[in-house]
Amino acid sequence: MALGVMTGLVCGLCAALLVLAWPVLRALWWWSLEAAVVAFVVLVPTWLSAATHPLVALSVLLVVVGTCVLVRPVRRRLAAWSWCVVVRHRLRVCFADVVRTASRNRGGVLPLILLARPTPAGERVWVWLRPGLDLSDLEGKTGKVAVTCWAGEARIVRASTRFAALMRIDLTRRDPLTATYVSPLAALVAHLRKSEAAVPVSPAVAPVGLDLADVPEVPVEQPRGGRR
Repeated sequence: MALGVMTGLVCGLCAALLVLAWPVLRALWWWSLEAAVVAFVVLVPTWLSAATHPLVALSVLLVVVGTCVLVRPVRRRLAAWSWCVVVRHRLRVCFADVVRTASRNRGGVLPLILLARPTPAGERVWVWLRPGLDLSDLEGKTGKVAVTCWAGEARIVRASTRFAALMRIDLTRRDPLTATYVSPLAALVAHLRKSEAAVPVSPAVAPVGLDLADVPEVPVEQPRGGRR
């Protein structure tokens, strides 16, 4: 009995501390990526300057910045992930202004925005709904979600068959099918045309002696007048 009472007290104390610290933990989760980037930008050059020389740290910083700005694939990738960061904050604003007032969530607890990643058309975000919200509360708000996130279209679907609270939001910002892609088929066809003479081709042989047992013979009627 004593061990059970002590275990219950410890578990209750941990749960109470978690509930009290949840607003702080949620804010830290919302700004975790920004805090990590700021810490990396500040601490790494400082450590490199102290370990080597300030000019070395400045040179490395200029090379990294120049690569991020001048190299097109790197720049596009960074822009795509930057949109994911922006979308997470914009969704929080949308949920605070629309979902909390229009749903049955009496406590006004916002959904937890889990992860976001770029897609060829825009962004994909996973959201965990809190008690009082379901998919029907969000289906009529897709237009407002798209407007808040500065996107062209928003689609909200269930992301799990086991957990009804896990939702996936797909934001469409561009149409990837309108881009022009260079196909290698034209060069392949031209290469085959040049090498046609060297390709051995077997002569065509007419079929002889076909016996189609399943096809009955139909007599051909001779036209009148002896003409065929």
